[in-house]
Amino acid sequence: MTVTDFDHRRSILRAADEHEIPVQVFEPADHTAVIIQILHGLGEHADRYARFAAAAAERNFAVCVHDHRGHGSHSAHKGHLADGGGWKALVDDVRTVNQFARETLGEKPVVLLGHSMGSFIAQSYAMHYGSELAALILSGSTWPSRLRLLPAQALAKIESWRHGVRGTSALLDKLGFDNFNKPFEPARTESDWLSRDTEEVDKYITDPLCGGPYTTRMWLDLLGGMREIASDKALLRVPAAVPILITGGEVDAVGGDKGMTKLLQHYAQTSHQRLKVMIYDDARHELLNETNRDQVTSDWLNWIDVVTRSTRSR
Repeated sequence: MTVTDFDHRRSILRAADEHEIPVQVFEPADHTAVIIQILHGLGEHADRYARFAAAAAERNFAVCVHDHRGHGSHSAHKGHLADGGGWKALVDDVRTVNQFARETLGEKPVVLLGHSMGSFIAQSYAMHYGSELAALILSGSTWPSRLRLLPAQALAKIESWRHGVRGTSALLDKLGFDNFNKPFEPARTESDWLSRDTEEVDKYITDPLCGGPYTTRMWLDLLGGMREIASDKALLRVPAAVPILITGGEVDAVGGDKGMTKLLQHYAQTSHQRLKVMIYDDARHELLNETNRDQVTSDWLNWIDVVTRSTRSR
């Protein structure tokens, strides 16, 4: 099979609140062995996963990826999830797309792959629907500190009161990303923390659909969602039988080696035994856009192949 041997199509789904969800499906020409459902990160969009999807299709893995609320070209209000209940809406959208993928591609094993903010959404989803997942991949993730989340939420509430739920706050945006580039100074750009590949960093910077600003309500939703998953009690709701891959760059500013190790430890102490960690030396936040992306892609797809082999059929 070559990278052209798959069908790529776009659809618009409708959520319960009438929100329109843009979704892309990459379906292998031969047969679909596994469905990989991707949840992208904050300030990016589904188109950025086409290269990985093409590689997955070569392995007879279908890929389904959608733009979150407030993201992508279809968004009416960039950086805004909803006026209220945005985190739940994100998780509900994942459910809508998941059901669409199963209806469209058949009842195949589903692997949920969440990157960065998407990894937090993926964990929330797994706490509700984990029994339906064949595996879970958490990329560019970390263990959120509840002690830090509480004052951040308080500040976000104040800024939301000052600027309105659809207003933006330079202070919140600064606090959200201010320290990410410091380990890489002197830096060429403000986004060097994303990847060692300068071309990929420049693509991100010049992409009008990437980056902020983000509304005060979006920050409240994100902080609330992270707080929801940041306890062992919450992790116990993720079925222990689900294989989990925790993966990222060693010097990723979001979590890195330290943050991912903490995340692993919390899953291990909540009876999750099917755990795998892949941390890449010197790599930064976006592994699929890193200089070693081919190796990362191969490693992830090989892991998916192994953990789903007993649950799939031709």
